[in-house]
Amino acid sequence: MSETRKAIIVFHYAEKIKSSLIMTANLLNVLESLENEEIAGAEKLLVAYLNSLIQEVNIAANASGVKGFRDVSAKLEEAIEQTKQHNYAKITNLISEAISTATTIANQAAETLKEKDLI
Repeated sequence: MSETRKAIIVFHYAEKIKSSLIMTANLLNVLESLENEEIAGAEKLLVAYLNSLIQEVNIAANASGVKGFRDVSAKLEEAIEQTKQHNYAKITNLISEAISTATTIANQAAETLKEKDLI
């Protein structure tokens, strides 16, 4: 795969994943504000969303070969475990770390695209 083609693929996936991770952080903020009887259902939905996001991240990892996507996936898997333990502070940290990793991946791809005058 050419360097330019790979950079385009990586940039696309990284930006999409970063956006989804920011939405995850927003969902977590709502979860933290819920009442006791609402929490169980909200946690189930958050876990379902995280599982869907893991699938997307794994597609990105397979399509690009970038190790950083595997790191994001691992953080999301850990976030699922922390959700089951109701450890929202740890989930917040994991999502923040995943956003940082996705941002780094996107920035590296963007640099390659800038060098080629494509962005």
